[in-house]
Amino acid sequence: MQKEEKQWKGPQKKSKSTIRWKMSKEDPQRKSRTSSQIPIPRRCTSTWTTKKEPRDEQLIHCQTIPERRFSTDRAHEIIKHIVDERLETVEYSCSCSDISKELSDCIKTAVKKLLYDRYKLVCYVAIGQLKDSVVNCSSRAIWSPSSDTFTEYIYKNRSLFAVCILFAVYKE
Repeated sequence: MQKEEKQWKGPQKKSKSTIRWKMSKEDPQRKSRTSSQIPIPRRCTSTWTTKKEPRDEQLIHCQTIPERRFSTDRAHEIIKHIVDERLETVEYSCSCSDISKELSDCIKTAVKKLLYDRYKLVCYVAIGQLKDSVVNCSSRAIWSPSSDTFTEYIYKNRSLFAVCILFAVYKE
């Protein structure tokens, strides 16, 4: 007998979502199941679950829209107050990286006190030397314009500038 040589035919196509269930050999109704028979759950806009109580069933709903929208005006006031107070007498130096971390934590802590439930806060603070330079900052994200938002504040003094951006993203 001669061995057949197999040639490489390139990448093979695979089905997108096939699920195989392992079943014991003793199972009389052993069948091969595929994804066409079993739906694969996808992320949906709202999730419903039931909570069983001793006497009745209660329906629990995950909110996709916040009860109270995040106030960018109030957050901007807080950022302005914290940054102005902290950077008023600071000269640009290598210690500004520590100051930016401190400002970021301080801003997040102060805005969390506004008690916006289910909002994730991301604070970005960049401090640079004010010396005929140009800085471009950009960010990319996927979010919902109906519930997610941001606010920004730019500070300048004699020797430095600071860019503070606070993103508020609603968690479903």
